[in-house]
Amino acid sequence: MASTEPSQTPQIAFISGPLDTGPDKSYFTTHYKPHIDTAISLGHNFVIGPITSGIDADALEYLLEYPISPSRITIFMTFGEDKAWGEEFRDQGVNVYVLEDISANSQNRDAEMTAKSDYDILRWRTEDEARKFYGPSYWKGHVTNTERNWRRRRGVGLWEALSEEDYRRLGYEF
Repeated sequence: MASTEPSQTPQIAFISGPLDTGPDKSYFTTHYKPHIDTAISLGHNFVIGPITSGIDADALEYLLEYPISPSRITIFMTFGEDKAWGEEFRDQGVNVYVLEDISANSQNRDAEMTAKSDYDILRWRTEDEARKFYGPSYWKGHVTNTERNWRRRRGVGLWEALSEEDYRRLGYEF
């Protein structure tokens, strides 16, 4: 009898993005939903951070409502995040991966998610978008955690200056 199991291990997408996506989720709908839909249709699995707002929360909600099996979703957490939110995620039936190092922070968690995934579904705001969204709180030159994830995957240093052409050459679409 032929097996109904896939012949190879599914690819894993790391979903990463801003902590604040605005009141109507249009940022998520515009920039993430099409890529997530493609990954779902290809049978891919997902890793997401544990943040209860923004892209992490929007992506988890979308995936669970789609619906796909919660076993295809893994939430990565630090020790402290697990203490705060772990049971909430376990109750939803998703996998929970807790970093072993109790002193690990969100940067360590994101690095682990990069290492345990095959590709990224991510976007960060352009400078103009960030200026409009954050207003006086905008911080010119700030490298977001999302951009750090993108840079890590490509071996680009955190402080390495990149032109718009460099970003495009490395596969980032504005």
